[in-house]
Amino acid sequence: MQSEQAHQEDDGEMIEMNIKAFLEATRIYLQQLIPAQQPALATIPVRQRH
Repeated sequence: MQSEQAHQEDDGEMIEMNIKAFLEATRIYLQQLIPAQQPALATIPVRQRH
């Protein structure tokens, strides 16, 4: 009984570690997708027809 409970605790710790590793990898991946600074939009003058 105790070994089964210890095994379940080990599984729970393993799952928690896997979730933390997944979240960290996801954060790093998403940071690479988003540029550090958003480029400023260029203003283009509108041509008016006379």
